Amino acid sequence: MSGNKILVVDDVEIVFSAFKMELEKEGYDVDTALSGEIAIKMVALKKYDVIFIDLVMPGMDGIKTCQTLKEISPESTLIAMTGQIYRGLADKEMEFVKAGGKVYFLYKPFQSGEILQVTKEALSNK
Repeated sequence: MSGNKILVVDDVEIVFSAFKMELEKEGYDVDTALSGEIAIKMVALKKYDVIFIDLVMPGMDGIKTCQTLKEISPESTLIAMTGQIYRGLADKEMEFVKAGGKVYFLYKPFQSGEILQVTKEALSNK
């Protein structure tokens, strides 16, 4: 069992199910937050090894969430994910990296095993 702590930040609850199903059976401790604001409160109380952040959320978007979380928890690996492919996405991804995020992008819907693969890769590069 790994015991690594994972936080998933997304405004769509169904996304949490995919992460929990794939990662908890491998021994990861998975928490979820429905917004960037909630994630900030959670990270202030608990350290996470990897934080997955949706780029497009109401209120605080993924880039601002990434910037704030990187300040609070610089040792966490922050990974962008999105379900929206649109013009300007590459620019948003670059903004995320500049904000302190990593380049392991996840695109919804996720492929089987993709969440686990990205998680393992992120942890091995810490």
